[in-house]
Amino acid sequence: MKQTKDNPVAEMIRAKVFLAPMSGVTDISFRLLARKHGCRFAFTEMIDVNGIFYNNLKTIKMLDSVPEDRPLGVQLVGQDVKKIVLAAKICEEKGYGLLDLNAGCPARKVISAGKGSALLKDLKQLGLIIRNLVKVLSIPVTVKIRSGWDKENVNCVEAAKTAEAEGASAICVHSRTREVMYRGNPCHEWTRRVKESVKIPVFASGNIFKPLDVSKVFDLTGCDAISVARGAFGYPWIFDDIYRYLTDGTVNFPLSFDEVKKVMIEHFSFCFKHNDKTRVFPRMYKHVCWYLARFKHLNDIMKKYPRSNDFEEMKRFINDLCVDDRNRLYLSDKGVVCAGLF
Repeated sequence: MKQTKDNPVAEMIRAKVFLAPMSGVTDISFRLLARKHGCRFAFTEMIDVNGIFYNNLKTIKMLDSVPEDRPLGVQLVGQDVKKIVLAAKICEEKGYGLLDLNAGCPARKVISAGKGSALLKDLKQLGLIIRNLVKVLSIPVTVKIRSGWDKENVNCVEAAKTAEAEGASAICVHSRTREVMYRGNPCHEWTRRVKESVKIPVFASGNIFKPLDVSKVFDLTGCDAISVARGAFGYPWIFDDIYRYLTDGTVNFPLSFDEVKKVMIEHFSFCFKHNDKTRVFPRMYKHVCWYLARFKHLNDIMKKYPRSNDFEEMKRFINDLCVDDRNRLYLSDKGVVCAGLF
């Protein structure tokens, strides 16, 4: 896998917005779908270094990519320097042009092992990891952090200065503490303070759900680029909408129901082509729920969600989906294949 010759950090800045690394979401099929709908830079899922270190086949598979999946960064999560360095070297050898260290994930199973946002409680260890990564890699190393561990320990500025001092090429700030997880509104003031405190590029993260949010966060933080995470759930065309808004201020209406169905079929097509076929349906369940979240009677419809591994059955399910004039979902017994796709 060969990346472009340009500096990946510079590519992220030119892109203005990028698809964040998200465990269980940003696999190759979702990345390709997002790219088809405007995404100019993407990350793999968050990948635990233990899986690479111990040569777990499922984890190694997560590193797969294709030429059209460019430019692409890889994100690793871990706390053991030896394991992180080995995993990072493998990623570099596979052709990744940028490595992001996760020091922001708030999940209990991650922080209980001293990884993710737990590193914000040990900036010495965080600095040691970054220093060793920068020492052995020829590709840029970036770092994802939160504003702090809790409201009494908001140390993102200190963490960012540590990352910069140890050679990180950029820092991404999710403006919530680990304590609040994803509750409430992020305080982008902290990202602005980080931006004012370091010379390396700073990226903002948190509550980017619509194009207007991007404009507001740029204004509030002065950041160099913005990470789109949960805002892409069931909305992979958010990138097209963002660029259209940034270009001429156009605010698009939501896609029609038939257009959403076409995107769902596109997603399943990518999934069957690039993922383990035995895992397509359980993996796609959450995506189908996200696509249909704005419609009523979703729970009843998902009881009919197919359990087989047959692409044609899934297309029939999607094509049979209908919505009435009260925004209620129901299944017709005569679906119509989405024109122009298959």
